[in-house]
Amino acid sequence: MGLPTLDQADFWKTKSAQVIVYTNTKQLKQFVNGQTLEKLVSHLAKKNQLSESNDPIKEGLLADSKTVQHVYCLYCDETGRDIYRNIAANLARKARKSQQHDLAITLAIPSLDESMTTIIIQQLYEGFYLGDYQYQGYQTMVPKKEKHNTKLSFYGIKNKEITSAIKKGTILAKAQNMARDLANTPANYLTPKEFVSIAKKQCRNSALSIKVYDKKAAQKKKMGSFLAVAQGSVQAPYMLELTLNASKKSPIILVGKGVTFDTGGISLKPSRSMSCMKGDMGGAAAVYAAMVALAQLKTKHHVKAIIPLVENMPSAMAYKPGDVITAMNKKTIEVINTDAEGRLILADALCLATTYKPKLIIDIATLTGACAVTLGDVANAVLGNSQTAINAFLNRQDEVGERLWQLPLYDDYVDYLKSSVADMTNCAENRLAGTSTAAMFLKQFVDTSTWVHIDIASTMENKTTKGYHVKGMNGSGTRTLIEAILATP
Repeated sequence: MGLPTLDQADFWKTKSAQVIVYTNTKQLKQFVNGQTLEKLVSHLAKKNQLSESNDPIKEGLLADSKTVQHVYCLYCDETGRDIYRNIAANLARKARKSQQHDLAITLAIPSLDESMTTIIIQQLYEGFYLGDYQYQGYQTMVPKKEKHNTKLSFYGIKNKEITSAIKKGTILAKAQNMARDLANTPANYLTPKEFVSIAKKQCRNSALSIKVYDKKAAQKKKMGSFLAVAQGSVQAPYMLELTLNASKKSPIILVGKGVTFDTGGISLKPSRSMSCMKGDMGGAAAVYAAMVALAQLKTKHHVKAIIPLVENMPSAMAYKPGDVITAMNKKTIEVINTDAEGRLILADALCLATTYKPKLIIDIATLTGACAVTLGDVANAVLGNSQTAINAFLNRQDEVGERLWQLPLYDDYVDYLKSSVADMTNCAENRLAGTSTAAMFLKQFVDTSTWVHIDIASTMENKTTKGYHVKGMNGSGTRTLIEAILATP
């Protein structure tokens, strides 16, 4: 991966489009003093067009007899949340519009210490490549200028920390973009079998090892909850298991819901928003992309991923409301609503996870519409059975840039899942505390393992493009998972 760090003195010699990040006009004017850019900056300053929060990117041109060079001055209000990610994302799209695909960036912020510099650089690279994302999928008429990959080179201090920040920021962004690609892919192209094929192909020459449980293997493991959801579809179910740095140490296990298309089953969803249910495997996409990134970052942790992959379809063979099914841990479940299917496939995935005596289980899923009702589209819900583990996630959220809000997991919610014919129901008939009761259901399958649950249904899809949030499936939770593993002692 070519991630050059170049001497800042060479910034003025580059023929690439120049990008200068600054936090006040005085800094910028001092930085460009004696350079060809000085006149442009002075002109902008006189017109009071610098240091504007509502219009932070100023684009200009430097021309001589042979070349025309684009220049971008980026004003970053240091008090703004996610300011560096967002402005870099906006820069990426602005540069693409001007057909500038090779950019040189530097910081005109002399007061920064090395630690803060590395944080800013990582966030700039994350934001830039997240903002540059485009899902082109199956379009046959795409303008040539839209097909370029944009390159960002940093000019500044040359040391291991800076190089590491550039590499990490790039890998994290590209991991989330990988999750976006998977979730944006139409369900007729991304079936459970195709997801497995993609993983096998991409991981063939990597540090990741793969094990696949097909229907027969799942039956042998008595994964009745997982198999019940799949039985209405002609698409075969698979339980995908990835391992990084296998050892005798207890692993951290990531579990991601992988419903490649969710009609709701017999409890059919309304047609109006059903097309976006191709993204109901957003948890699986986040987990898979996180594992690929962790391998690229060469983490030493022993990490496993368990990804249950199914379609939830109505048919003569589909499971029905009123059915009683048995999970891998022998607990019986009365099906109240077949559209509460994600928790059923996660149940067996979590049971499988406990057999490895994990240090920590983190499951992530587009699980409940109630999560969006509670939090809107600006945060994900986090719950679990260990406040220490939950606090670790909450304490990192501002640095990661993915908001989390803890919801309660009161013992009272067990009563909401009582059944007269089985050990529990798959959802609360009273429709109260939907996100918390779904998590309470999952808790029944983690045994004594330390467990954190993240519901990303609220941020699954961006309806518009804003900052580094690009319209379409979001790849939510990918960076949260990666940072969680890297931060684990």
